[in-house]
Amino acid sequence: MKSRFLLLILFLLLTCTVDAQNKDAQLYARTINSGNAKAHLNILASDEWKGREAGTLWGDKAAQYIAAYYQKIGLKGAVNGAYMQAINAKRVPLLESLKVNGSSFKPIVDFFNMPASISLAGYDMQTDSVLFAGYGVIDEGMQPYNDFQDHTVEGKVVMLLGSGPRDAAFSFQQKISYLSFHKAKAVLLVEPLVDNKSDGLLVHLAGNPMMLEGSPELAALEKMAQGMPIIYLGKKVADALLKDAGTDLTAVRRKLTDTNKPYSFVFKTHFSAQASRALETVHPANVLGFIAGSDPVLKDEVLLLSAHYDHLGINPYVTGDRINNGADDNGSGTTGMLLLADAFMQAVKAGKGPKRSILFMAATGEEKGLLGSTWYVDHPVIPLDKTIANLNVDMIGRTDTLPHPDKNYMYIIGSDRLSSDLDRIVKQTNTTYTKLELDERYNVRNDPFQLYYRSDHYNFAKQGIPVTFYFGGFHGDYHKPSDDIAKIDFELLCKRTQLIFYTAWELANGVTRPVVDKKVEKR
Repeated sequence: MKSRFLLLILFLLLTCTVDAQNKDAQLYARTINSGNAKAHLNILASDEWKGREAGTLWGDKAAQYIAAYYQKIGLKGAVNGAYMQAINAKRVPLLESLKVNGSSFKPIVDFFNMPASISLAGYDMQTDSVLFAGYGVIDEGMQPYNDFQDHTVEGKVVMLLGSGPRDAAFSFQQKISYLSFHKAKAVLLVEPLVDNKSDGLLVHLAGNPMMLEGSPELAALEKMAQGMPIIYLGKKVADALLKDAGTDLTAVRRKLTDTNKPYSFVFKTHFSAQASRALETVHPANVLGFIAGSDPVLKDEVLLLSAHYDHLGINPYVTGDRINNGADDNGSGTTGMLLLADAFMQAVKAGKGPKRSILFMAATGEEKGLLGSTWYVDHPVIPLDKTIANLNVDMIGRTDTLPHPDKNYMYIIGSDRLSSDLDRIVKQTNTTYTKLELDERYNVRNDPFQLYYRSDHYNFAKQGIPVTFYFGGFHGDYHKPSDDIAKIDFELLCKRTQLIFYTAWELANGVTRPVVDKKVEKR
């Protein structure tokens, strides 16, 4: 009887402890509110900060704002007492120009080189004649067809129309291989996509690539030899060239279509083009704030909460609004992380701080290829084996157009990839508190978007650290200047942030850290 009585007392004590902890979590979750969220995002996504591109003055301003807020609420600097972890990087802009008969044309607007095809030395090329070779097709089938028949390719600048008839017989790769093997001087590829660029292509061409010092990517670029230039031309440049042949783009297309025969000729012109890559040293920074754990043993373990604060900056090649404010991507996630930091600090000041330590990382360079998180795992301020999990937040301020019962959903990605414990905690805290629809459609292995590999959490997953990626979904303003603050649903942003807070609370106060019971997946 006595032992049963003692067990009952112990059960009641444990129950009271859990109930108190749950009430504490609910109390501090309520500090996450729309007013504070709006205050942060009105600054982060303002036109004044020009889209927060990494390695720019405006990206630095965003970093300074985050650091100042960490300090204001009482987070400690995690970098030897400071908040900024500067990364060593090289910005690698593409410099290009093109002239026809002395008239200059606009890069990206009228023509472009694919950035990855240009070495540091680049090329400087001019010619007084061009070989127009139709679609650049050689088809040795039942009806032989050869756009290069009776013409020598070596040393020539060759002008081709883009995809067209017989491409199944002679692919783009075969065309380029043929011209390179036969030592063409350059290829001028007339493509409709130059005048009708997709949003993704425009972002790719207008962006300033960045690489970490010491990275394999930078080493490969420094060793890269310049290959045969392939210059994509729009109609304006094509017509300027063909004018010297007494024709234009519409006429040669019609001729090829009407006759279904090769139509190749050499014409005189004055054409020049140059392209090269530059190397500019930049030092954007991760912003790291720290809460020390209250438990004398568990404080040596750390939970990492992250969100990238950089975005795409200014795009001078669009009409109208040119500032990519990135209110959702990822002003919303950065705002959520600041709200989490504030909620936990209020708990600390009330003597209810987390048992484990928490590191808050506003990461730089995510849009440049996960550079900030890559730098961090190579230069951690806390040993990686002490990091129990990473909860990463990206684009949580809006809904998408995919079917959901209502707007109260959250995509979760990766929580089950390394740790069954983490997956259970993520889902149990949602069931207990926020009751959002946790949608895992982007978590399947054959997801065409492969989001598990596309944000900062992946760099931690590669190190065997359990991760969860919280994501609100794609929308029509993704990577466009129209991703602005007027479209943010602040009530939803806060509810999603509260879900992350409850999960973080459980992880920071749990008896044991999430067990890694699955193999690391590397891409």
